[in-house]
Amino acid sequence: MATMDVIQHHGGQPANFLDVGGGAGVAKILAAFEIILEDPRVRAVLVNIFGGITRADDVAAGVIQARARLSRQVPLVVRVAGTNEAQALRLLHDAGIGALDSMDEAAARVVEAAR
Repeated sequence: MATMDVIQHHGGQPANFLDVGGGAGVAKILAAFEIILEDPRVRAVLVNIFGGITRADDVAAGVIQARARLSRQVPLVVRVAGTNEAQALRLLHDAGIGALDSMDEAAARVVEAAR
């Protein structure tokens, strides 16, 4: 819920909040993107990865694979913190996905991308 608050703080209007929970593999992440992108008003997506139970690099790999499979593309910003954070950031950057370790900066960037 804090993710939605920080987006609003930067002037954005969050459309949805979805927690994929621990053990989020490619199938869960793909399903999450499909649910979110069903709404045609969604103009950008912020993925807030907190690697605690699930390693951040595993979630990042899922985001990369899911993104490649989606037919609808919108700007995507990913914030990463937690277990294997450096590896996750490297994977996302190598895939051309904007990835940050600052929640504040990620929220500002996704709000700008949605405009």
